[in-house]
Order: sequence, then C-alpha cells, then structure tokens
Amino acid sequence: GFHILMVDKVKGQELDVRHILLLPDVSQATIEKARAKIDSIRTKVVNGELDFADAAMKYSDEKETRFSGGQLVNPVSGDTRFELTKMDPALSAQVYNLKANEVSKIYSDRDRTGKTKFKFLTVTRRYEEHVADFSKDYEKIKELALKQKQVKAIEEWQDEKIDETYVKVNEDYGDCEFSSNWTKK
Repeated sequence: GFHILMVDKVKGQELDVRHILLLPDVSQATIEKARAKIDSIRTKVVNGELDFADAAMKYSDEKETRFSGGQLVNPVSGDTRFELTKMDPALSAQVYNLKANEVSKIYSDRDRTGKTKFKFLTVTRRYEEHVADFSKDYEKIKELALKQKQVKAIEEWQDEKIDETYVKVNEDYGDCEFSSNWTKK
C-alpha cells in the first residue's frame, strides 16, 4: 500500500503527524492462492515432512515471530507461557483442545487494516494445573508478588489521601460497599 505522512508540529523530540493510508484491493484469486499455499505447508507439518519452526522461518510473513520459529511471546509477562483464560479469545479457541505438538486447523483472521491472514498454530508444551513450585513458576510468582506490592502501595496512598480528596459518589451507588472509605462514613 501507500502511506502519506504530514508533520503538523515539532515540539522538541515530539511530533504531531497526520497520515493517509491507501491499501490495494486483494482479489479473491489471490486469497485462494494464499489459502492453498498455507494448506500445503500445514499438510507437510502434520505429515512430519517439515518441522513447524522451520516452516515458520521459511514461510511466515509475520516479522515478529518468523525468526523465532513462530514462537509467540506473551505481551503481559514477556515469556512464552500463556494462560488460556487470559489469551485473546480467537487464539484461545484455536489451541484450547490441542495437545502438545498437535497442529490446529487453518483459520483466517483480519488485522486492523482489514487484511486477511491465514494461520495455523501448535502448542509446544502444555502445563497441567499444579501447586506452585518456586523453580518452575518463578516468573509467575514474581509477577504475583509485584502485583500484590503495587496494590498495597496504592491502598496505602489512597488511605492517606482519601480524607483530603473530594469524591462524589452518584446516589445510585450510595448503598454500595467500597473497599476504601470513598463515602467518608
């Protein structure tokens, strides 16, 4: 496509920018050709003729994951583990019933520009529910401890500032129980 940018203002290191994005229409024949190509790649992966990671490196158009063999990174934690309940629902639906190293069916997706993408996924490892183990679950424990510390700090700050802060609680919510003394009763 074509992208036209116009700089409106420059404020030190910051810019105000406008843009026009023109995306070409993709024919149905092109979409069908892409679908046939990914179908043949998936078939080779399922039949063991091609490793999933090698297929991703050789054929994937997604720059963010291509060179890591298609490995997705959790944007929240920064590692490669995902909790099914916290995943994008479209992605979760594709991997929910997959066993480790099993390959999903091909599904189509649209990006924010409306461009059609075809994908298939695999689960590299499934972690069964278990009692937390410090060596196995260090990142998760660290994340929970940090979250708990943040909540405590916010609560302490809130308790300190609540008496001197004006807060209007809509009368519809006046009977609600708040974790902090917002109504100053």
